[in-house]
Amino acid sequence: MNKVSDEQIIGDAIRLVSEGMAVTMLVKGRSMLPFILGGRESAVLTQPGEIKTGDVVLARIDGRRYVLHRVMEVSDDRVVLMGDGNIRGQEVCRPEDVLARADEVVGADGKHRRLDTPRQRRRARLWRRLLPVRRWLLAIYKRTIIRNIPLQ
Repeated sequence: MNKVSDEQIIGDAIRLVSEGMAVTMLVKGRSMLPFILGGRESAVLTQPGEIKTGDVVLARIDGRRYVLHRVMEVSDDRVVLMGDGNIRGQEVCRPEDVLARADEVVGADGKHRRLDTPRQRRRARLWRRLLPVRRWLLAIYKRTIIRNIPLQ
């Protein structure tokens, strides 16, 4: 049996997105908590279009790894990204390295949730302002809410 690498899967997803298709991919990791639960929810990826602060995007970093993170800052020659679940550290890429945008998440229960609504964008802005205390909020979240969400 041939094994398909993450790199091949992401490469195929990016190709399909660039052709105008929407691709749903399971999110790995905890870098987008509390907005996306890695291992339990999937992101619906579409063409990035015009990138704005607050968008959740799939980007290639340093030409070798991919991240699904929120846009913190956009200029003509760079895009600054940070995961919602991160307490420090940002990634920087060129605008052409933003390969897809995730405007929607599919939960383990099959329900779709938009990330680009005015309400969700307000929540994300508030979460960004809470960066100084995010470590403690995430600890509480992981110990209470995530622990009680059943895997499906």
